[in-house]
Amino acid sequence: MHVTPFPGATTALLIGPIPAGAGMDLRVFRAVLWLEHPPGAKPPPLAAGAVFKTLAPGSADQVARELEVFLRTDARHLPTVLVGDPANLSLRPTVDIVSGLLQEHHRARVTRQRDAFRWQQHVLQNLAAYAHRPLPAAWQDALAGHPAVVCGAGPSLDVSAPRLADVSDRVIIIAADSALRTLAKHGIRADFVVSVDVAKEPSLCLAPDQPPPGRALLAPISPPAWNTVLPGDTTFYLASNQLTTDWFESQGVPKPPVAVTESCGVTALTVARWLGCAPIYLFGLDLALTPGEPARRHNAGADAAIYTDSGFNAQQTFPEVPGNHHPTVPTHALGDWRALDARLAGWPAGLVINVNDRGARLRNTTVVHPTDFSLAGPSGKNAWLTGLAAPVSSPPEAATAALARLRQYGETCAAALPGLQAALGRDGAAGLVKKLRPLLAEGDTGLALGGFSLKLMPHLLPPIEGDRAFWSGLLDEFDQLARLLREVR
Repeated sequence: MHVTPFPGATTALLIGPIPAGAGMDLRVFRAVLWLEHPPGAKPPPLAAGAVFKTLAPGSADQVARELEVFLRTDARHLPTVLVGDPANLSLRPTVDIVSGLLQEHHRARVTRQRDAFRWQQHVLQNLAAYAHRPLPAAWQDALAGHPAVVCGAGPSLDVSAPRLADVSDRVIIIAADSALRTLAKHGIRADFVVSVDVAKEPSLCLAPDQPPPGRALLAPISPPAWNTVLPGDTTFYLASNQLTTDWFESQGVPKPPVAVTESCGVTALTVARWLGCAPIYLFGLDLALTPGEPARRHNAGADAAIYTDSGFNAQQTFPEVPGNHHPTVPTHALGDWRALDARLAGWPAGLVINVNDRGARLRNTTVVHPTDFSLAGPSGKNAWLTGLAAPVSSPPEAATAALARLRQYGETCAAALPGLQAALGRDGAAGLVKKLRPLLAEGDTGLALGGFSLKLMPHLLPPIEGDRAFWSGLLDEFDQLARLLREVR
């Protein structure tokens, strides 16, 4: 029996037959899911009232569905995993599914706790610009038939960028923010930059003393500084799944026509197709590490500070996926690769050409080594881009009304704060939670607080944990968001 514990776990996953004499004790868990349950096998002793469910061998989709439901049993802790016989190869597919899903959930939960407050700060600071400057719907297919280069920030960009410099006046260049410095080093100015991550401050992406990109496509969670360092009529917003912008839509404010996807690079690719560009060349979209070299995620020109909290560990073991120039390559972005591979499988044949000397193989793409890349045709992209109208119009009346309602929710939160602080001081975390629950359920207050509500919710479920300093920190964040809500215009 192999046991992978999770600190504080209240639930457990059991995979495969229980070996005789395993001596495990599941009575400490309040819920147990037994995957690959052998027919007729009896469960081990469980705690009184514990929820117990079995799942006989089934499809990968069935296992994933059951596991997704089970993980909601405890929103703060992942389950401890027990594998009856790790050497049993028939269990390997289920173990791989469980491992992948638990990694995704762990990353999502850690990210939510670390970044959700900052997400919501940025959303509230960007809301007025989001309402004024959505990606113009008139741009759809406005560049139909014109070639585009989509630049990710993979290590291969250090090799392929010189080839792009030779043809940069003949293609629309849509770059991920982390690629800008490498492009600038080769005298290449991006026509569009896509920056959709909460941590990608423009100071970490823009090259000093270089012309800024022609237009910036942002997400509601992007650092608000992008709106100050670039001309206001060159920044536009994409849609993304944030509670407050979803609420905005429910109030009658249309969402932008293109949504953020898995990463800046893939979002840039999605935008290129929406603009009608063809063919689309990929530069630096590696989604893999280079076999035989020290593990490195991004090109040498990217500011390393951007990835300080990325969770990337060069010493870990990485899964293998098909490669462009190797049978398989290790990847640090398995989920992103799977999503993009599936996306491109349904795109028109011949549309996407991957200019790369390494990287992960993507279905339905043509791989071209940078030394073999060439592009004929006259310079003409300035005329193509001039045709993109960029009016900055007044937001719809619905946006004005929605912003006014958010200010009211800010007043509600501000008025509640002294009582919340008093409850914490008098009755501790339990008293504070008793007051927070109805406040978040009042009207649309929880939606106004957006991502911060998602961070807070798991801590409002029993058992209540966290010391006074932890809860005081949450109230400090609550106070700051209440102020931002009152200031939205």
